[in-house]
Amino acid sequence: MISSSIEQTKQLAREFASTLKSGDVVFLEGDIGSGKTTFVQGVLESFGYKDPVRSPTFTIMNIYPIENHPNIKCIIHLDFYRLEIPDEIKSLGLDELFQDTSNVFFIEWPEKGFEKVSNIHYSKCINFISFENDTREIKIRVE
Repeated sequence: MISSSIEQTKQLAREFASTLKSGDVVFLEGDIGSGKTTFVQGVLESFGYKDPVRSPTFTIMNIYPIENHPNIKCIIHLDFYRLEIPDEIKSLGLDELFQDTSNVFFIEWPEKGFEKVSNIHYSKCINFISFENDTREIKIRVE
């Protein structure tokens, strides 16, 4: 899919949100500024989330409660970009969060240490490729 604006990226995300199931783990791959957080904003909009949705680059993890879905209770947005040591992931308590199958996870920069979280594999992977003029190619892979 090709997106040439923030609104188009959010629209693609809103459509994608209808495919999510509780327990899904979505890897977000792409360069800085390629639209990963914008995509998560669109997903959360589709669930009626009204508060600001920010990049977790500095906080590492943002948790967004979902109130109007029968099976999905939280969207957890993680960004491993700033992690220096993969063992830092253990201090976040992710093993416990991943055991709650009512959560859906979006993970930016998973290659920075996702393997340190016990036996969790992605169910969907979205790759963002940036081109000139704010155009992005968004590819979705489903396992």
